[in-house]
Amino acid sequence: MEKDCILKIKGDVAYRRSFDGTLVAVSPESDKILTLNESAAELWSLIDGKCSVAEIIAKFKDSFDFKDEAESALAENDVIEIIDKFLEKQLVEII
Repeated sequence: MEKDCILKIKGDVAYRRSFDGTLVAVSPESDKILTLNESAAELWSLIDGKCSVAEIIAKFKDSFDFKDEAESALAENDVIEIIDKFLEKQLVEII
């Protein structure tokens, strides 16, 4: 996945955010259910069909206060890993 790719949530994916900040998403295409913790749910909310992966990473990193560049780089790798999982579970698609 390139950082200039634009992502969107697939139209047939059902999801709901819980009162505790977690989110549950299911793709009827794959019959996979994914429960997202609060930070992954925040990442999910940034996938709008308009922002590139690089923009999503930047917005996500802006939401948190990282202590140094190493921590920021680790967060970027985590975001890419989570997005890859969303793609693998057929919850989002590249447009």
